[in-house]
Amino acid sequence: MGRQPIFTREVEVFAYELLFRSGEQNAAMITDGDRATANVLLNTFTDIGLDTIVGSKKAFINLTRNLLTSHNLSCMPPDRVVLEILEDIEPDEEVLSAIEKLVEEGYKIALDDFVYRPDLEPLIGTADIVKIEFPLIPKEDLADHISKLRALGVRTILAEKIETQEDFELCKSLGCDLFQGYFFCRPQVISQRKTQVNVASIVRLMSELQNPDITVGEVEGIIQTDANLSFKLLRFVNSANAATTRTIDSLKQATTLMGISRLRSLASMMLMTSIDEGKPQELIKLAMIRGKMCELLASESRATRPDRYYTLGLLSVMDALLDKPMDEVIPLLPLADDMNDALLNRAGELGNILQSVINFEAGEITPPISLSTEHMTSAYQQALRWIADCNLDG
Repeated sequence: MGRQPIFTREVEVFAYELLFRSGEQNAAMITDGDRATANVLLNTFTDIGLDTIVGSKKAFINLTRNLLTSHNLSCMPPDRVVLEILEDIEPDEEVLSAIEKLVEEGYKIALDDFVYRPDLEPLIGTADIVKIEFPLIPKEDLADHISKLRALGVRTILAEKIETQEDFELCKSLGCDLFQGYFFCRPQVISQRKTQVNVASIVRLMSELQNPDITVGEVEGIIQTDANLSFKLLRFVNSANAATTRTIDSLKQATTLMGISRLRSLASMMLMTSIDEGKPQELIKLAMIRGKMCELLASESRATRPDRYYTLGLLSVMDALLDKPMDEVIPLLPLADDMNDALLNRAGELGNILQSVINFEAGEITPPISLSTEHMTSAYQQALRWIADCNLDG
């Protein structure tokens, strides 16, 4: 990843902005924005380590609209990061609601590459820092621009893309508080070998975390079956707590400290960065919709533990994700016999509901026993609304 320092008026390091880099070249490659941001977050906390990259300083991290509204950021420590809202994110109701929730949770917000427009004022009200893109604002308009931001209550203004001493002196004289640009330092590339986690382990963890009654001990049992997943969790928790003297050295401590909700967020981000880039994000969306449909139909038919049906639907695309036939995938997932039989042979009540959902996807409506066509249609519509709310469709 790339790291570029942000300086105070006294040219002391205030924080670092972290930037995605696909290799050791100091240039961003064209890549999916969601995946790039998730890679930055996970590389920072699980591979390189936040303390290694920024020390005791804060890390500025760019967000895409999808990640902003996905509610998957709660695994990040609010006291260590500043979340940057990119300039192409329009401040609609969904975006503003997501930002307000993050602010309530204690996160600091920065507006990136900002050029004032009246319709952006709702965003200004949520921000702790506004980063003005110095080259885009004519020098003769810069003073008015800064005065307008101050009048709207902006306390910290960061001038970015500062490239000369003259630029720095001008922005400083106009009252800017922080500065960033090639005049001070070009982004430094920081790299380290990435620890790979088995996709099957992440999917299994995600599926089990859907159970509202799951305990921390049960989560610990799932994580400890994969050494790399265990390592990443311990690394994440210790990196997030780098500013303290407390060291977490057991999975039980780590899972307890993270909590179920934050673990769900972390697992979602891990899945996003672990799937082969050649695999369409639509496949992940299909798995989630299929799982939710199975769960809803199981609830409607009063089946025991509907959460198992969600897991079944989610895992039913693992053959496509791993490029293996299902009978080779099954040994990777230590599931109960009835789950294995449902995945392989569509047997039993589990298999009946899964097959009905797969048939529905193909345009053939064959409701499970005791359910109707209306139940199938309703479950599908609810699953679509759910995936839209989760914003996990990339």
